[in-house]
Amino acid sequence: MTAHPPLHQPPPSATQPPAPPAPATTETTPPDAATALPTSTAPPTLTPPVPPGRLVVTVCRDAERFGALADAWDDLYRRCAAATPFQSHAWLHSWWLSYGRRGRLRLVLVHREPPGLPASPEPSQPPEPPEPLASPEPSQPPESVRASGAPVTAPAATSGGTSGGTAAAPARELVAVAPLMLRYRPLPTLLPLGLDISDFCDVLLDDRCPQAADALAAGLRRLARTALVELREVRPGAAAERVVERWRGPVRRRADSVCLELPGVPMDDLLRRLSGASARNARRKLRRIDELGISHRAVAEHEVPGAVATMLALHGQQWQGRGVTPEHLRPRFAEHLARATRQLARTGDAALTEYRLGDLVLVSEVTLFSRHLAGGYLYGAHPEARAKVDIATMLLRQDAARATATGRRVLSLLRGDEPYKRHWRPETVVNQRLLLARRHLAPALWLRAGHLAGRAALADLARTRLPILLAWRTRLRGRRAGGPPR
Repeated sequence: MTAHPPLHQPPPSATQPPAPPAPATTETTPPDAATALPTSTAPPTLTPPVPPGRLVVTVCRDAERFGALADAWDDLYRRCAAATPFQSHAWLHSWWLSYGRRGRLRLVLVHREPPGLPASPEPSQPPEPPEPLASPEPSQPPESVRASGAPVTAPAATSGGTSGGTAAAPARELVAVAPLMLRYRPLPTLLPLGLDISDFCDVLLDDRCPQAADALAAGLRRLARTALVELREVRPGAAAERVVERWRGPVRRRADSVCLELPGVPMDDLLRRLSGASARNARRKLRRIDELGISHRAVAEHEVPGAVATMLALHGQQWQGRGVTPEHLRPRFAEHLARATRQLARTGDAALTEYRLGDLVLVSEVTLFSRHLAGGYLYGAHPEARAKVDIATMLLRQDAARATATGRRVLSLLRGDEPYKRHWRPETVVNQRLLLARRHLAPALWLRAGHLAGRAALADLARTRLPILLAWRTRLRGRRAGGPPR
């Protein structure tokens, strides 16, 4: 079999010399809903570093101000090559509206204040003395860090100026975010927003601002005076790895969920990854789909809420009696997914596709897009669909076409190690669980790491030994009942 190169490659380090400026690119959704595809292309080259300025760290605990950060957050999201839609404001703020608990929000924000901008007003509560950052390079001015419990919002103005003829005043610019929440059990821990229903968790770092990682690490360390930091589902090459490199304190790494990835290539190339018999079988299934006349369409933005409701209803029918994920059937998940998908579809970061046989919706799928990656997040299928077509093959063909058309090099099958995914011989990519603590909390970190290691060992034991134990239990019960051993 032909060797396949690694698919996941970390984004260019922010400390490397920047590439020449490139024209700004945007992601838009074509007007034709029947054939709409996200139109973002291959990642642009990095823009030059931001002008020098003071970096200021604050912590936002207020949900309303979280909502007000949308524009500044979206601008930062576009400037972070490692970001996925699970770090977008649309996804995380929607998640907080459905799942957040009062008093638990902790957003670590880093703003750059250009020279000449008056110092930000001090919060009503006196801040603690700032923690020093790593020494800046001689060519760069020193930075200051201010951490407090007072929330902060990004100003409406941006560094890009205004559309009018007059020059805009220098504006504060958001250059880093760590979207976290506080959980008290089993130990006080800072965890990523969106956990459990997000396949990847990460921080956002402005690729133009190398000092943003230092400032975010310092602000995160200040926030972690009485709590551990547990960054879950961190994809290799994520921005969070740059923050961990700058962490002053003990760090533990553990494996998290398994993800499977294919290259973003046309379906014919994916078929070449299979053995001869498997490839012929897949082509036969694709011909069957075409013979049935199954059509597909990208749902328009205004239709997304109703289409998400249809998809989740199909998802419930599809898994009825087969162990459906309970969260997928709860109203809060439906509200979040409809709200977030509509906003992401507006910016070209998501698409909801319906596959129809006549007027009947057979299958519906939500696909998410980042700068380098496309991945099917969730789908629902009519009970009759499984008998008619191979659903996984049908969805993969369309997702591969999207990834190829938009220049995304990775087609992610997201979390899960199911046999139908392994059929396509994907690359295995293991997310990381990163545990951080300050030195005085090292014993708590070791306790948590030991607990996770013990759970992993028990899970492995159950996976390898449980079938044998169950077989022996059945034999013993048969003997006690007087029947022959089985």
